[in-house]
Amino acid sequence: MKVNSILAAAFVGGASASPTKLEARQGALGFGPYGGVSSTTDSNLQNHAIYLPSTTGTKGKFPVLVWGNGGCGGDGNSNSKFLSVVASYGYLAIASGRPGGSGSTTSAMMKQSIDFAVKYAGTGKYANVDATKIMASGFSCGGVEAMDMSWDSRVTTIGVVSSGLLTNYTAASKYTKPILYTIGGSGDVAYQNAERDYKALPSGTPAWKGNLNLGHGGDLFGNNGGKFGRAGIYWMEWLFRGDKTAEAYFLGDGAKVDGWAIEKKSLDKIKPATADPVAA
Repeated sequence: MKVNSILAAAFVGGASASPTKLEARQGALGFGPYGGVSSTTDSNLQNHAIYLPSTTGTKGKFPVLVWGNGGCGGDGNSNSKFLSVVASYGYLAIASGRPGGSGSTTSAMMKQSIDFAVKYAGTGKYANVDATKIMASGFSCGGVEAMDMSWDSRVTTIGVVSSGLLTNYTAASKYTKPILYTIGGSGDVAYQNAERDYKALPSGTPAWKGNLNLGHGGDLFGNNGGKFGRAGIYWMEWLFRGDKTAEAYFLGDGAKVDGWAIEKKSLDKIKPATADPVAA
């Protein structure tokens, strides 16, 4: 089964729907060809939660998502509903903080996730990992950590979920990587900062900003990461695999059908990877 043949499947009423075109009734994605993926740990990466799909029977490549949690909290499972679905589509997802952990995370911990992915990609159980395709993303305070990765040459794209810069407000004016903003509307505590940062982006930086009036974090904590999670996965599927269904979500009416209020700029400058579906 190919990923792009099931991307349009929704999670409706707690059960996976069959593949269909993007429709208004859709929200969260169903699990991908690898099914639910639980977090684990690795002795070579302390204090992180790792979501890795099984490589059994596939020659497909797994891009990488490094993730920062809300409140910069130290529980790497705090967004497990979303990250499990990410991994199910053939991605290595690494969240800062151990599964069930406590305390706080830092941008340095997200950089450790990147270092780990780059070092171990192509080896052992990470043989299928493609560390040339990395998205740094996060929710709230974790989104600030992700924006700190804008200067890392190994990172392809940035995701900002209900977040905006808290200091160094001029930093956004220097961002050049493609960036995805998913914000919870005017009732989101991060709304004003995110709007300010989006407006500050330099000319030519590919950016998509969606507001869904669900408040801070939207439905990210709902079934399979909700519409917020769906947008993040589609963004990666478009940039990293050239998936046409995912591309249409941002360039066509898919996101509007899902209820997003959209602004976008310079998306024509995005050069997605050649289609590389994952075979299960």
